[in-house]
Amino acid sequence: MQKTFIRSLVSVVALAAAAGANAAAVDVTAVTTDIAAQAAPIAAVGAAVLVLYVGVKAFKWVRAALS
Repeated sequence: MQKTFIRSLVSVVALAAAAGANAAAVDVTAVTTDIAAQAAPIAAVGAAVLVLYVGVKAFKWVRAALS
């Protein structure tokens, strides 16, 4: 049992060391700027889809009311 505990402890220490080595700083400012720049076009497409959906529903509602 003690042997298993020591192996587990060694594994945890090795994983912690490896995680620390991979923790290099990554510059994500270009990505976040690009995503922020796409907010307006995405909102425009969403608004167009919503207007189209409401227009179809209104047309069906008016057509049903006149029938």
